[in-house]
Amino acid sequence: MSSEIYKDCCTFVGMDTRQKVLVIIVVLFVLVFGLYFFTDWFSKVTGYLGGEDEKEALAICLDERGVEFFYSIDCAECERQAAEFGEAMELIYQTDCGDELENCSNLREVPAWYIDNEFIYGFIGFEELKGLSGCE
Repeated sequence: MSSEIYKDCCTFVGMDTRQKVLVIIVVLFVLVFGLYFFTDWFSKVTGYLGGEDEKEALAICLDERGVEFFYSIDCAECERQAAEFGEAMELIYQTDCGDELENCSNLREVPAWYIDNEFIYGFIGFEELKGLSGCE
């Protein structure tokens, strides 16, 4: 008796193969989009954004606070700093100081960050930059 109840309630009774496939596709579609919208909502509620979104958020904050990045094309540490941000580096105000720092006579070396009316020299890690700029 109990196996008959299970058979009637939990199987695709009376459906042909096309209908079964259609039902499975619809269920999968609902599950995938439900998961997508849940993770989007969860990210907004918790404030946790990973990867490029976190880098972009910091870059936007730095730009809003008037932080400036000084670099030279020949500078390996400058390239390392730019790699830290990836594409989000384009959102930060930057000044190319030239090969011999001819465009930045007030600087002693690059890379340099101008944060809160103060120059900070050398490579700065992501977390340290958050703290120095107040973009936490």
